[in-house]
Amino acid sequence: MTISNLTSITPQGMNAPQTGPPALKEGQMFHGQVKQLYPGQMAEVQIGGQKLVAKLEVPMKAGDSYYFQVKAVEPELQLKIISGPTQASEGTSKQLAGLMDAMQLPKTTEMQALLNFVVQNKIPMSRENLIEAANLLKNVPIAMRGEALQSIQKLMELKLPLNENLFRSLLGVEAREGMHSNLTALKNALMLDLALTHQLKSSVLTTLENVSKPFTQATSNAVLGQAFLTLLDQGEQPENRFSALQLLKDAGLLPQKTSLANLQQVLQTVLQSNAEGLPKMPLQNGQVNQQPAQQLMELIRQMTTNLTTQTAIPFENLKAAIQSDLQMNTQQKNELMAIVNRASQAPQTNETLTKLTGELNQALLRQAAQQVVASPFQHTATTESSTERLLSLIGQQQSGQMTNLMKIAESSGNVAVQKMVEAAETLVSVAIDGRAMKDALQSVFRGLGVNYEAALLGRDTDIGRLSESLKPQLLEILQQQVISPGLREATENVVMRMNGPLLQSGENGLQHQLVMQVPLEFFGKRVDTTLEWNGRMKADGKIDPDYARILFYLDLASLKETVIDMQVQNRVVSITVFNADDSLKNIGSALQKSLKEGLELSEYKLSGVFFKTFEKEEQKVVKKELSQSVEGKGVDFRI
Repeated sequence: MTISNLTSITPQGMNAPQTGPPALKEGQMFHGQVKQLYPGQMAEVQIGGQKLVAKLEVPMKAGDSYYFQVKAVEPELQLKIISGPTQASEGTSKQLAGLMDAMQLPKTTEMQALLNFVVQNKIPMSRENLIEAANLLKNVPIAMRGEALQSIQKLMELKLPLNENLFRSLLGVEAREGMHSNLTALKNALMLDLALTHQLKSSVLTTLENVSKPFTQATSNAVLGQAFLTLLDQGEQPENRFSALQLLKDAGLLPQKTSLANLQQVLQTVLQSNAEGLPKMPLQNGQVNQQPAQQLMELIRQMTTNLTTQTAIPFENLKAAIQSDLQMNTQQKNELMAIVNRASQAPQTNETLTKLTGELNQALLRQAAQQVVASPFQHTATTESSTERLLSLIGQQQSGQMTNLMKIAESSGNVAVQKMVEAAETLVSVAIDGRAMKDALQSVFRGLGVNYEAALLGRDTDIGRLSESLKPQLLEILQQQVISPGLREATENVVMRMNGPLLQSGENGLQHQLVMQVPLEFFGKRVDTTLEWNGRMKADGKIDPDYARILFYLDLASLKETVIDMQVQNRVVSITVFNADDSLKNIGSALQKSLKEGLELSEYKLSGVFFKTFEKEEQKVVKKELSQSVEGKGVDFRI
């Protein structure tokens, strides 16, 4: 290919000149003017502000403008004339009409919009590609045509077929369509289908339920804690205590024979029966040989198991275990120490032991419940969580009972139970922080199984756990020979929506784009989240956390449309918030200190937070400029 006298076009808004030939590809169409003719059918052709030398198929006149198509780029650039000559006085519509005539394309509004887009963006497309793409545009609303054209461009860049499935996958991401409607349609289709096996149907419905409510576990924890606090509070109204007791019994967390009158006796029996199946823990230097958080409960279990043979109560061991328990605060330790001190001053009899273990057990139950309510999100992975401790005290494991607890509580018509659920949701909403949100996103993403194919290539892949995610279950449905057309269509739509973000994600040298779509549900409020991040990769192939450009778009109930432009340069963070509400600046200013402190904990420095307003007609322009500044990449949260 022979190139000469090149002056590259500088993108709008950038001052740095570029050098080198334009990146032409076979099949690409463009409008150009023949500036000068050379021997051997060579000619100098101007494309915008660039000039190049190419071989032309047929002779032509210098000064005329044509629509060209790249026939070949090696060993030399060869151009094919597909329409022309055109006059500068001719409008774009007339030129495109001539192009459609020359290529024998259908003269539809979809084809005209497509041709205009293809020529402007220099997208290499054959006549067959154009017809396929125009057919895809026919079923897209006019309001979504821009996103549809972007989706077609992406398919061409990825060299993927222009079929309906791939097109819809990308269009859902480009248009920021939520996944909740697709998941709801899938759930409804599953309920109506009679051919699918009960096991597979039940498995998919359970997965959908878990995916749609990422904070169910935290809310269950809070309901559990509140139920025990109510039950153990002697000053609470009897009807409320009874409602809490019935809820715990229905969930299988307490024996059915439990009543308010025999509560302490039942708890004592539960503790004793739980201890009988446990190995006795030997003492070393007056301490139980296990983690400090478990020492006290183990000592109580041992005393309870040996009620008939115990001759001496190990008060010093109890006190040491209380002091070494890292999960209790000073006030809680003082409460238990007071119980032990009172018992140590009484005659050491079986009656004393029974009373001591009962009081300690109830105090521990109440303390664990208080900790669960105070922190419903159990982030710890190295020590026993307060929920695990509470369940351990009543001889339960955190499994199906907690799931049953939440289902029973949500469906209960009891006023007291409904108030517990409402209070639990409030506690969880207040406790949601960055870590909780990250855990929720990861939980939903894993539950969906979006990266199912990639995970199969992993060395340590847990196939059993992976198969419990939604995507492999949907692929299994599609392999079924006999299912209703409605279920097949709904399943295909969800799979397509899962594939869309993966198609949008990719690498370009050190630059990396990550796209995620995660449906969330917050206490009855659905949130469709699209996340797009653009940054660079380090030499070792890992994401560089020091540099990134992020764009958030939020459509909130109170703040309405909001655009947040976030830039990270050398771990220095600058944020610009666009919103029509002038008062947002005052509200946001009060939160900047906590934002700064939070960033510093992650070793980032806040450069500043800036607030700007925009008028309604300017919003699209602002968002377009922000998007273009990061080459169409960013993070979108649509609520």
